[in-house]
Amino acid sequence: MIFGLERKHFVDPATWEKEVDRIFSKSWNCVGRRESLFDHCGANAFRRIQIGDNDIILLQQESGQVDAFHNVCRHRGTRLVSEESGSLKNACVTCPYHAWTYRCDGKLIGAPNMKDVESFDPSDFGLKRVGCHDWCGFIMINLCDVTADFVTDFAPIIQQMQAWQMDQLELVTTVEYEVNANWKLIFQNYSECYHCPTVHPALNRLTPYRGATNDLEEGAFLGGPMQLSDSSETISTDGKRIGEILPGLNENQARLVYYYTLFPTMFLSPHPDYVMAHEIHPRSPGRTQVLCHFLSKPKTSTEQIQRAVTQWDQVNREDWEVCELTQLGVQSPSYTPGPYSHLEPMLIAFDQHYRRVMSD
Repeated sequence: MIFGLERKHFVDPATWEKEVDRIFSKSWNCVGRRESLFDHCGANAFRRIQIGDNDIILLQQESGQVDAFHNVCRHRGTRLVSEESGSLKNACVTCPYHAWTYRCDGKLIGAPNMKDVESFDPSDFGLKRVGCHDWCGFIMINLCDVTADFVTDFAPIIQQMQAWQMDQLELVTTVEYEVNANWKLIFQNYSECYHCPTVHPALNRLTPYRGATNDLEEGAFLGGPMQLSDSSETISTDGKRIGEILPGLNENQARLVYYYTLFPTMFLSPHPDYVMAHEIHPRSPGRTQVLCHFLSKPKTSTEQIQRAVTQWDQVNREDWEVCELTQLGVQSPSYTPGPYSHLEPMLIAFDQHYRRVMSD
């Protein structure tokens, strides 16, 4: 028998601090959709992101390119911007303390009273850059390695998602949730269908739980497809599609719904007619913010996709309820992990990857 993670991994503050240091500070993190992050800010805008003790500033240039930097002045360490988001005056960031000024590309272009300082070269004191990549509208950042190659690191899931042509899809709507549960419980819940007949009877009629298989079974990316029932075309309140089948899909893909976890901050659920994506933002050992995005072909209206949103909102809320009940249970000093069933292989794979990253 293979047993689950011990109690400390869900409730212990020291374990949480270790996760911040070894996982979130050293992995690619999804920090948001570009449209949502910079909505109403216009060109030359900023957005603040917090990961552990790292205060990050995302800077959007007029071209639309997004770069990420530590929100720390190179002079005396002052926080450069304190607002959550906004527009940049003159396309620059100016320190409120001594007025050191930086362009959107991080270059230092103004340092008052520093000309007479021996050997001072402004090019040596640009903002400290953070790895940043715009993946089909998802802003991904890597705190550990500014030279990290996202395309190489995410090659397995990029390959799996190729047919859905996500770069051609647009964000239609987003639903936000606050879940009183550890982020790993949310990952584990998403990764198994053992609970579907009990917790999700409506979903189970659309995609019977015995129809699940996996094509990514090890490492940071896990999951695979589920067969739609004979009477279902997609996941929606009535099982009917919200639009045409996406043009890159083959006949087999048009009859499947896929579920992938992207360790440590994202789920991807490509459907025949749309893509659902979850952003996972751990806030503490027992609290996680989740944003659920719905992407579809351009000009898809909120009204068109609402049948999918309504169905998934029900499923999400059912999941959050059992995750919160599990969080309450594992907090008990009496809790010891039980054995996994044969319907939970992705939980075993998730635990193995988690333990490996935590021990590195």
